[in-house]
Amino acid sequence: METLFEFVSKIPSSAWVALSTAILTSALTLIGVNLTNRASNDRLRIQLDHETETRRNDIIRERLEELYVESKRYTNIAVSHFLPYRQVMAGELTFNDALDITTNRNYAHNPDRLNLIIDMYFPELQPSFSAVKEKLDHIQDVLHGYKQQYKSGDISGEKWLPHFQEALELLAEEAGSFEREVSRIAKTI
Repeated sequence: METLFEFVSKIPSSAWVALSTAILTSALTLIGVNLTNRASNDRLRIQLDHETETRRNDIIRERLEELYVESKRYTNIAVSHFLPYRQVMAGELTFNDALDITTNRNYAHNPDRLNLIIDMYFPELQPSFSAVKEKLDHIQDVLHGYKQQYKSGDISGEKWLPHFQEALELLAEEAGSFEREVSRIAKTI
């Protein structure tokens, strides 16, 4: 151990200064590189989070636009499907004529897509959309009642027409409410 001490003591002080300067410089360089890397990683993480949020918002916005268009198509097709039966109740068409009109139409719409978008992306819209479907069911119930009367030979739609018209108007109101709800969500994104 004494030989080591003698060896160390023979080293000139300028060498010690140079060695300690090199160690200090290396240590400070490593600390600087570490801080730079950490800041760079933080910046990249913030950038990635921002890009992820932007992409997510773009996807949500696209789905909202698709939902809006599909829901409009859905209600327009439903109303146009029922309109010939309104004419039957008004005495302008026969039930067979209305059936021919509705069965010959080519509806290029997939209501399952509308349900899928609501279920997967916007479950908060489920009550509002269910209300639209309830109004459609109500229209179908009124039509069914009239159809039963029509089949029995009483083709007068006088008592059914006001109920049918009111059901169509309620559907329009509920569809408008649903569209406003979609628009409200779109404005928050």
